[in-house]
Amino acid sequence: MPQSQVIAPLELIMNRTFNAPRERVFRAWTEAAELDRWFKPDPEARVTASVDLRVGGAYRIDMVQGDRNYGAFGTYREIRPPERLVFTWTALNCGDTTAEDTLVTVEFFDADGKTQVTLTHQHFPTSEVRDRHNSGWNACFERLKTIL
Repeated sequence: MPQSQVIAPLELIMNRTFNAPRERVFRAWTEAAELDRWFKPDPEARVTASVDLRVGGAYRIDMVQGDRNYGAFGTYREIRPPERLVFTWTALNCGDTTAEDTLVTVEFFDADGKTQVTLTHQHFPTSEVRDRHNSGWNACFERLKTIL
């Protein structure tokens, strides 16, 4: 069963277990072609991702759904395959108040051939923005589950 919890008012922690080895799950988070397949809160959206996977390198995820363009970009702060990924996050065109320079930490734990992922997203400007991201992350995780 999916679990999400709010620890601090402007922080989100999510845990999911995926039926795939952590090296495979880590690749899904770090390769542009993989992100194109699952990183979208709406299944009808088209995704184009770019990834410069190095500390200080940038990523960008552009999503198009109908006439709406949205997405996110940021910079990698820590990369420890297949254990941990830390990056900044700025949302694009996601409502009146957006998430700028928030911080995402994704940890990958071996769980008997499966992978437990813990995502921590910090420094939201408002609880409304945090709650929108909670919905978005949950939808993306459901798509990730289907491709793994």
